[in-house]
Amino acid sequence: MNYIEIVNDAVQYIEYNLHRKLSLEELASRYYISTTYFYRIFRAVTNQTVKSYILGRKLSAAAIALKKTDRNVADIAFQHGFNSHEQFTRDFLKIFHITPSRYRKESIAVPLTAEMDIVERDFKNENNDIVVDYFCRELNEIKLLGKKAHFNPWNSCELEAIMGESLDFHQKYVQGRRLYNIVCGDPGDPSRIYGYQGIAEEEYRGDRSGLEERIIPASRYAVFRYPGSIGLVSHTTEKDYYKWLSVTKLKINTAAGIDYFTEDYVQAGIFYIHIPVL
Repeated sequence: MNYIEIVNDAVQYIEYNLHRKLSLEELASRYYISTTYFYRIFRAVTNQTVKSYILGRKLSAAAIALKKTDRNVADIAFQHGFNSHEQFTRDFLKIFHITPSRYRKESIAVPLTAEMDIVERDFKNENNDIVVDYFCRELNEIKLLGKKAHFNPWNSCELEAIMGESLDFHQKYVQGRRLYNIVCGDPGDPSRIYGYQGIAEEEYRGDRSGLEERIIPASRYAVFRYPGSIGLVSHTTEKDYYKWLSVTKLKINTAAGIDYFTEDYVQAGIFYIHIPVL
């Protein structure tokens, strides 16, 4: 079994056993590996620890039961593998910042942990840890034609507008070509980013009116491969990035002037993230 298969199986096993106490040793023994190795695999693939994921799933299932059933709190606690009403209340309060009884009575939303949806990608061992697979390559500058945007990625209205513009650009200009997306932070406002989507100038022979030129700078890049669209797996890529950076000790080439760019092969359903490094 590869890492993805191990973690997918572990997630299903956890889901079937939310009613009882699960240990790291029990999970690791299913795959005939050490607890340390299983811990590293699970953390690399999910970007969280085994303990935090199991607790999050147990508390989330219990929270749903509090709202949808009239069983008493102690019964719900025992049903989800907690040793006592007191332990359940402490954990619930620590994670959700509200007691189970108050949560049941009041209309207060809490951040429930959904069953893990694993993003397919490859991994490698580096510096005694496990990180998402990558390779480094030198790139000459790439000249693009496209359109820019300046937006807050956490503002749903702005994000919806950007997604609409991206779809229009794709339908009008991409047509089977590689799609490039450049992302730069806004030093004056950390909540906003500069984005640019374009196609290689050498691949386009149509009307250029309304299109702006942009250059992807020559640099050494760390390259990561993911399936689908970055908009669907950005929660995973961001956490992978921070783990990779802390483990590899590579330095970001800030002189490149961009945070990263993606090279999308839309028809094949894959994309590559390129991060400039020294």
